[in-house]
Amino acid sequence: MSETTPTNPGQAEKGSSFFISLRTKLILVLAVLFLVAFASIFYWLDGFVVNLAMQNLRADLLSSAEAAAAGIDGDAHQRLFENGEIDDADYTKIAEYLRVIKATNPKASGVYTYLQLPDKPDQVQLVVSAALPPGTEPPAAPASAAQSGACQIAPSSRPELGQDYFDISPTMVEGIRTPGSESELWEDEWGIWLSGYAPIYNSNGQAVGAVGVDMCAQQVIELQNNIRSNTLIAMGVTLLILILVVGVIATGVTRPVMELTRIANRIGAGDYNQDFSHLYSVQLQDEVNNLASVFELMANKVYSREQKLLARVEQLEIMIDEQKRDHQVSEIVDSDFFSELQEKVQDMRARFKSSDKPSTKSGKSKKSK
Repeated sequence: MSETTPTNPGQAEKGSSFFISLRTKLILVLAVLFLVAFASIFYWLDGFVVNLAMQNLRADLLSSAEAAAAGIDGDAHQRLFENGEIDDADYTKIAEYLRVIKATNPKASGVYTYLQLPDKPDQVQLVVSAALPPGTEPPAAPASAAQSGACQIAPSSRPELGQDYFDISPTMVEGIRTPGSESELWEDEWGIWLSGYAPIYNSNGQAVGAVGVDMCAQQVIELQNNIRSNTLIAMGVTLLILILVVGVIATGVTRPVMELTRIANRIGAGDYNQDFSHLYSVQLQDEVNNLASVFELMANKVYSREQKLLARVEQLEIMIDEQKRDHQVSEIVDSDFFSELQEKVQDMRARFKSSDKPSTKSGKSKKSK
């Protein structure tokens, strides 16, 4: 059983592939590498800046909560929850102090105290709030608070003493024993906030409650957005410049290869009269220069061998023509027709000779008489 192979395997495979120049490949590969590197840098930078801003915000939040907790009389706070009333002396003193803490930190919105009863683990009881009593006009908001994107102080009503609060978190409950802040931001119609807590101690060093502070985190979001937009613009421009530079470099690097390819195509078409000197006649040699020199040497050898082959083929054609001629002559000579023709010629010669002899004898007899 015989196998059929294509006359030109390269052309058989060429139909299922497409050509991409070396320069294009180089630009695409480096562009992808730059894009991956820039994306990694952007991801790291975004997380680093946001984490740093959150750490600063948490530090500010905890310092405010701890300062508020340190200035509250734990015994008075415990007495207020057990036997006091809203707006009595203990409540007013603690509320005014919370308002001072709130005023010193413009980012603070809600400042309040709370505690948790052992028999109610799923809720806390609010005790004192920095909110103003009903009917009291709030002070004018600073100009910075009216800016677009800034948090606004919610005009919320003052909670009742001992009011149940169910929207709690483990961090809020733990804040009665140790200072801490939430790990996630929360948002409402007034802004984006982060809450922190610090325990209130009585004279015996026992935790009898905690201070909660809700602080505006809008600056963190704005910083993140600014970093993202500015970084994207800077990296996009840098990436474009790098791709252009790579394109120029790739063009310079691949130009000798492209020229060598063009010359190879011309040689493949039978034009051996090509100039290689501009590809390797430089002082700084590289692989392409060596390749051009070797390629020129190979082309010269191929041309010389081709000329020898052409001369040999011409000689073979002459020899073949002579052999064909001899063979044709031999065929003619050995043919029956040629034999018959020779016999006829010989017969004609014989007849001619026989007809010529009598005429010669009669001429001689007449002359003798």
